[in-house]
Amino acid sequence: MRTKSLVKVTLAFWIIVSAGSLDAQERGSPVSRVPTAASGPPNAYVQPFGVPLAPPVYFVNFLLLYWSNPEVAANMPAYRAALPQQVYECLLENATGCPYPDMAQYFAEQASGEGSRNNTVWPAQCQTDAQWQALAPREYRSTDQINEPLGTRHAGRIARALGIDEEMILTPQEYACLIGRPGDLLRHARELIILCSIEFTNSKGHSVIPLSSYGLSLNEQADVRSLCASDKSTGFKAPCLEANDVFAGPLQAIAAECGFEHKFVRLLTETPMVTFIEQGHACQQEWAGACIAETACRGNRTQSNNSCAPPLATQ
Repeated sequence: MRTKSLVKVTLAFWIIVSAGSLDAQERGSPVSRVPTAASGPPNAYVQPFGVPLAPPVYFVNFLLLYWSNPEVAANMPAYRAALPQQVYECLLENATGCPYPDMAQYFAEQASGEGSRNNTVWPAQCQTDAQWQALAPREYRSTDQINEPLGTRHAGRIARALGIDEEMILTPQEYACLIGRPGDLLRHARELIILCSIEFTNSKGHSVIPLSSYGLSLNEQADVRSLCASDKSTGFKAPCLEANDVFAGPLQAIAAECGFEHKFVRLLTETPMVTFIEQGHACQQEWAGACIAETACRGNRTQSNNSCAPPLATQ
């Protein structure tokens, strides 16, 4: 019975992941590239945030990390920060990355400035139910909160609210099996799990150059990019975007190999994971490429590194 349940749940994941991985244009989707939440009166102003900080995308990764290792999940960002405008413009033109040495000054200017006073709204495609949305990272109010990690207590509160209990969490032995068995056939899937967990937890105290509050990370070439960036022309996918395919069989196989199938089933059936997966893919699909969303922000027309500005299409 346990195996049959696992197959049924994993099949549901495969359907969601497969659909979400298709480009909107290839599917003939009528969804416009104009962000729903940022549309409206001509005087609407926006602020760019990395899609990995959007509630459903954030929660998918939080649940996976906390389920596998709470200490790792505690290093996810507690707050979100808008991208400096210069960084945003560069990444729109170069989704696979912009040289960090060229971008560092803009992050430094933001970190040395004033706290954010905005109250932005995620586009409709990047939202979730209100009860869960309230648990997502809120905008920083003081600059020392940028790239601040959740910490064990805060992470524990979120995990309990999302339905995770102690019996669901992998043991140290199970976690070791999840991330590594040298020479096995599932090594690539395990490498993606490790790489994505590293990118999502590049917060203060856990990274030389923390960028987690921006939903960004550095690649091996020291280029900064979104955790879910992609390039259709080259077939490039950031590790965390590529890791979506781990759900399409490899994670099930790893769970069976390591003997924690029942915990995997509980993760999928006793938390909002499946809902977040579906919503998260809609968000990533809408903002494919640079994987940065324009959130709506009205009533603030001053342009700076931490305040709203006109949509780039109108500038």
